[in-house]
Amino acid sequence: MLLLILDAPRLLGQDSIPSVDIRSIPAPLAEGSIGWIEVRSDSVTSIESGEAGGEPLHLERTEDGWYRALVGVPVEVGDSFAITLGLRRAEKTDTVKVSLPVRPASFPHEVLTVPPAFVKPDSISALRIQSEIAQSREVSQRSHHRARLWRSPFVLPRPSRITSRFGTARVYNGEVQSRHLGTDFAGAIGSPVRAAGRGRVALVADFYLAGRAIYLDHGGGVVTAYFHLSKAEVRQGQIVNGGQLIGRVGHSGRVTGPHLHWVARYGTISVDPMSLPGVTQSK
Repeated sequence: MLLLILDAPRLLGQDSIPSVDIRSIPAPLAEGSIGWIEVRSDSVTSIESGEAGGEPLHLERTEDGWYRALVGVPVEVGDSFAITLGLRRAEKTDTVKVSLPVRPASFPHEVLTVPPAFVKPDSISALRIQSEIAQSREVSQRSHHRARLWRSPFVLPRPSRITSRFGTARVYNGEVQSRHLGTDFAGAIGSPVRAAGRGRVALVADFYLAGRAIYLDHGGGVVTAYFHLSKAEVRQGQIVNGGQLIGRVGHSGRVTGPHLHWVARYGTISVDPMSLPGVTQSK
C-alpha cells in the first residue's frame, strides 16, 4: 500500500494549516476508475465530511485512525483530482482542499457505420432520452442515502469475452459522437446475466438507448446497471446477492447486435466497471 503525502492544503479563512495525509488504493487511482481513499490528520478532532467531483464521500474511521471512503474519478479529469474535506477542530469545522494524483488513461477509438437515425434521434425520441437520463441520475443520487449493502468483492456479470471497453470514443460515420461509458460482454440472446454484488433492484425499465435495463443500488453511492437485456429475472425493490441471476442477454434498445452493456457509477460519476472487482472490499 503506497502512502501518498501531498503538499500542505490551503485552509480557507484560517491562519493555521492543519497537516493532512492522504493515500489511495490502488495508488495512484486512474481516470475513470473507482477506488478507496484514506485520510488522516493528527491536528484535528475528526474528519466530518468529504466531497470529490461533486459527489459526497462516506467517510468511515478505521481501527488505525484513518478515515476511509470510496471515490469515483471522472473520465478526462487530468493528472490530479480535487478533494474537499471538513475538518473538526475544537468547536468549529474548517474546510480544506487537497489534490490527489491521478494516472491518466489512454482510451481507444471505435469506428462504426450506422444509419443516420441511429446517431441523431428525432425530437420526440430526444425528449424521451432526456427523461430516461433523469431517471437514471435519480437512482444514482438516491444511493448516497442508502446504507452499503455489499461486503464481498464485486464479480463480473458475465464470464464471456469483452467486445468493447470502457472509455472507448465512439466514431459514428466519421464523427466522434460519444464515449462508451460501460463495458460490453459478448453473449447470445437468453444467456445469463448476474448481479455484480449485493444490492437492491432500484429500477427495471425499457429505455430508448439502453433497452431493457436493470439498475442495482448497492448503497453508499455505488450503482451498477445492465443494458440491452431480453428479459429481467428480478422485480423492482428486490434484494439480490452477488452472482445471482438477474436477467438475460438481448439486443433491445439502440444496439447493433446482442450483448450485455455493464455500467458502474459512483453517484453520477461513470467509472470503469472493471475497476470494481477486487477493489471495493469492506475493511
